[in-house]
Amino acid sequence: MDLIKIMETFPTQEDCIAYLERLRWQGSPECPHCESEHVRQRNEKKIGRIGRWNCHDCRTTFKVTHGTIFQGTKISLQKWFLAISLMANAKKSLSSHQLSRDLGLAQKTCWRMMMAIRAEMGKENVILQGIVEADETYIGGKRRKDYDRENSDGSAPRKRGRGTAKDAVLGAVARGGKVVAQLVENVKGSTIAEFIKNHVKTEDAELYTDQYKGYNEIGKEMQHETMNRSEKWKANGIHTNTMEGFWSFVKRAWYGSHHHYSTGYTPLYLAEACYKYNYRENNIFEKFLRESVVEVQ
Repeated sequence: MDLIKIMETFPTQEDCIAYLERLRWQGSPECPHCESEHVRQRNEKKIGRIGRWNCHDCRTTFKVTHGTIFQGTKISLQKWFLAISLMANAKKSLSSHQLSRDLGLAQKTCWRMMMAIRAEMGKENVILQGIVEADETYIGGKRRKDYDRENSDGSAPRKRGRGTAKDAVLGAVARGGKVVAQLVENVKGSTIAEFIKNHVKTEDAELYTDQYKGYNEIGKEMQHETMNRSEKWKANGIHTNTMEGFWSFVKRAWYGSHHHYSTGYTPLYLAEACYKYNYRENNIFEKFLRESVVEVQ
């Protein structure tokens, strides 16, 4: 959903709350504490009281945002909706500084909002099947061309690829389907095998990788084909181009928008990239809001 449509559809806080109530309760509101339907909406227009309900069974009050990323927020839901839309529409992701300028909020506030949104995006457990491409990459540091240059102190350029000090990430993608990526401590065979077993239905999948020996362990348990990067690949043949295309998507976000993020937050940025890739054909804004309030129950 574009920004103009959001402003037209949700001009006030009441409109945002009403939309979330329709998504979550579908006309049958219930207490999130005791699941009772013996509830009634409070008729109060005071600041912070809009959309509050009373439960006549457990004697508590609640709002539709209970248990969601919006619970307890002092930021208007309209700005939350705009933040979600901006992130969903930003192919190369979005920096908290840019969001701060767009929404007129403090940069740290926007950073916390974005991290909450990314954490919500990362809740889905993806299982792949069919033809699955797997590959590993390394996130962080300088652009590739900068690694070939001599450092200012005269020392040799830093190492690239396996053995680098950058964060190691494993990924797998089903052709014509979804992708999953995970930060890992290493790319040993046991680590790769565990990752594939967790995210691929091995009995119904055919694994395509490069000739890195780390894939040999999982190759003993499922159908596995390897490609030789020095040879020209054929259309619809054995290659990992789909996975490599996703890596370029992740790295453009790093270089173009974020420039740096620490290892501890890498999984959240990967979650955003995977979510937007997996639902690129959907209305991500509506899907995200629907899942954020419906699946919390």
